[in-house]
Amino acid sequence: MKAVLLAILTTLTTLALILGVGVFFARWVARKLEASAGHSPQYTLWEILFTLRARHLASILLTVQRAERSKLAEHPMGSAPSVDWFQVIGIDPATFKPPPRPEHSPVDLTTVLGAGHPRSISLSMPVIVAPMGYGVALNAETKVALAQASSLAGIAISTGEGLYLPEERSYAQRWILQQSRGFWAHDPRILALADVIEVQWGQGSEGATGLTKPKSELPRRFIDAVGGPAVIHAAPEGHLDAWIRELKIERADCPIAVKLPASQHLESDLAYLLTLPIEIITLDGSGAGSAGSAAVISDHFGITTALAIHRAHTWLVARGMRSQITLVASGGIRGAADIARLIGLGADAAAIGSSLLFAALHDQIGQHLPTPPTALAFAHSRANSGHTLDVSQAANHATNWLEATRAELAGILRVAGVRTLSEFRQQRPLIARTKEAARVFQLPFDGGHSKDTSLEHKLHALIASYSEMNDILADIEARLSIQSLRSSRGRSLRKSPRPG
Repeated sequence: MKAVLLAILTTLTTLALILGVGVFFARWVARKLEASAGHSPQYTLWEILFTLRARHLASILLTVQRAERSKLAEHPMGSAPSVDWFQVIGIDPATFKPPPRPEHSPVDLTTVLGAGHPRSISLSMPVIVAPMGYGVALNAETKVALAQASSLAGIAISTGEGLYLPEERSYAQRWILQQSRGFWAHDPRILALADVIEVQWGQGSEGATGLTKPKSELPRRFIDAVGGPAVIHAAPEGHLDAWIRELKIERADCPIAVKLPASQHLESDLAYLLTLPIEIITLDGSGAGSAGSAAVISDHFGITTALAIHRAHTWLVARGMRSQITLVASGGIRGAADIARLIGLGADAAAIGSSLLFAALHDQIGQHLPTPPTALAFAHSRANSGHTLDVSQAANHATNWLEATRAELAGILRVAGVRTLSEFRQQRPLIARTKEAARVFQLPFDGGHSKDTSLEHKLHALIASYSEMNDILADIEARLSIQSLRSSRGRSLRKSPRPG
């Protein structure tokens, strides 16, 4: 009996101890979470919360699936509804005229940047690795991995606002040098290496304001080169004209681009830009991301990428200037479907940032938990301490994602019944899921019948109307004939003699 009581007492004591430890641990975790909530989420696990709010988990899973398998991504039926314009614009499948293209039939995804320039560059598909600068955003390993992936996929990579990274240039076959408003971005020796030069007049997540990165958030290599914090000045009034013309003198053999945030006064911005000797315009929509933008700016300023491209394309076409400008879309673009929508709305190419980062980091995040995933990619010294990205693995997964995107774009063109991107843009096989999207983008609404405006349809409609009118006239004539016959019979009966 004593042994049983002793066993019960021991069990109860053990359970109480476990419960006490559990309560203590729970309180400790709660205190840590509460304390960490007051710090920048970029350095804590709270970062995951903000990432999932900005990008659906399903989208991330599709991204890593592409990075893993290098094939068309798959998911269960159903998609999460969204107010994003991308989500309320569908793509119309071909049926008879035109018919869909066979599964493995060739399609041409070639895209030219700066088509009006003798030294334009050709991309294998309408994708650019978005500008994410070394030091102010990404670390050297991530930049090198993305540069390798860009060359393997036959596309271009942009330097972003950061410090010149020789390793990136050595691996990138098509290299877009972004000239920011930081003093380090204007070395003529580096300027001579560019395939395209893009003047950064602002971006969707920050506008055209200034930016200062303290030394504590910069890698040692950047600090040694710059000698202090990274200071990017606000866009100076009236300076762009002189800036562009100076670049044209220094690099007349190179296409020149301007990147600016997409705004409600977009058309007046375009009117000014067309007075300058440039070949490419990049519009950065309100969905753009950044390594450290102020939330109040990033969350509340600008117009969406889809709307900006639609308005810019429409404006340029109306003035007969569309063929003279390469139009690049940037900001919140998740993959092939978004790229296709933007091509249909008028874009020539799309810059991809966050999705490629998720792909590049695939298979390397778990081993470093609970450190935030971006510690592997971003350059800030505190979070990156002790964690190094496997460049070869990152380049391989980023390349896989790009190849999957290529396959998906090719599939979209085949189902739409076209062979080239220009045919897709001209035919514009897009449909609106809402009446508001139909009105804004001048698209047929899938909730109602669209009118066929082809000449053949109009002729058939005219013939049908004549046939209908002929039937009506024939019916009237028949009715008049019957009435006339009845009247004549009535008169003859009145005139005939009654029988005696």
